[in-house]
Amino acid sequence: MNNKSELVEKAEFYFEYTRSLRRDFHRHPELGFQEIRTSGVIARELGQLGLDVTTGIAKTGVVGLLEGEKPGPTILLRFDMDALPVTEETGADYASQTAGVMHACGHDGHMAAGITIARILSESRQHLKGRVKFIFQPAEEGLGGAALMIQEGILCDPSPDYA
Repeated sequence: MNNKSELVEKAEFYFEYTRSLRRDFHRHPELGFQEIRTSGVIARELGQLGLDVTTGIAKTGVVGLLEGEKPGPTILLRFDMDALPVTEETGADYASQTAGVMHACGHDGHMAAGITIARILSESRQHLKGRVKFIFQPAEEGLGGAALMIQEGILCDPSPDYA
């Protein structure tokens, strides 16, 4: 991708894909440190894109590393995974199927956007300078998922130059 319009075109092209991911995550919410199904979907999608995928960080966290074909910095992008202990009453056809748990804070959208960004960038890795480290963090809603990921070395190997 060489310009903004190409990026916008790719995002529009993947709109239905992104929406289907978001709705799937919304239907199957999981609370902090319990994101088993969620992390499996993320790992599968990133793996299919050819990213180097690591799972089980901070229990359920996922990291995907996309290597560009040119030297450059490491950029870290972070996305939340957990849902909230809230009963959904939206009536949406993609409403939560888990009683008392829902994505009421937008993390379903964060994950779908993160996977779509990984897809778009992986298709252009020949132009990518450096690498992108995609972090899918569990337990953002007050349970300390970020701190545990840091303790487990998420900011190392490779260390991000930008986040």
